[in-house]
Amino acid sequence: MLDDCDQNDGRPAVVGVVCDRRTEDGVVLDTLRVRYLEALRNIAKVVPLAIPSGLSANEINACLSRLDGVLLTGAASNVAPSLYGEADVLSNTLDPERDRTTSAVIALALRQDIPLFGICRGLQELNVALGGTLTNDISCGADRQRHTEDLSLPRDLQYAVRQEIRAEGDGIIARCIRQIGENPVLVNSLHQQGIARLATDLAVDARCVDGVIEAVSLRHAKTFTAAVQWHPEWHCSTDPLSRQIFQEFGEACRRHQEA
Repeated sequence: MLDDCDQNDGRPAVVGVVCDRRTEDGVVLDTLRVRYLEALRNIAKVVPLAIPSGLSANEINACLSRLDGVLLTGAASNVAPSLYGEADVLSNTLDPERDRTTSAVIALALRQDIPLFGICRGLQELNVALGGTLTNDISCGADRQRHTEDLSLPRDLQYAVRQEIRAEGDGIIARCIRQIGENPVLVNSLHQQGIARLATDLAVDARCVDGVIEAVSLRHAKTFTAAVQWHPEWHCSTDPLSRQIFQEFGEACRRHQEA
């Protein structure tokens, strides 16, 4: 299985993926959706490795010292509003162990110039870690499109592309959007939270036509440090933009490994 990820007849690049903490049937679990792992293996051509929730700062540091990249996945849970100065009105959908873990992971990854890619919740985590704030319902407002899935539909239809986005600036995601040359560019933006105030160190790479920030990148980054609101992992085998983003991330991870 590792042969698919081996680009240089040596150790393949390894990417840490932060787990979600949840309880099922009275059992506490750290979980990862296989879709993310498949996208990393099959498209980015890297080996995914789970980063469990609840690690200490020293343990996270030890973990990242052996990694060539970090993926912050989407999740059903929300980032705790208390982390950006608001009341925790979303208390029934929080994951405090993941919040603590990703906060430390982001800080160390940025400090060590480790490639970092955030998806959905991962975009919100990156923005909050750098001092930005979130809105608790990005679909709220007469001019807003729906940014949450219809749970009555089969999963593939829930994750169908429907929001049109437009590139801004010259960050890595904006360049990927322009490189594929599609018009319009449609994505599957699915989450309750979204960016309210953008962190100073981040730049907008894309917006939905309704104004929602859909992609960001770190200003003056030395490596791939970016995040998207949508779910490129879901259609990465068929969607050119999703494939392009994961390939760029994989290349950045291999460059970090070589360095």
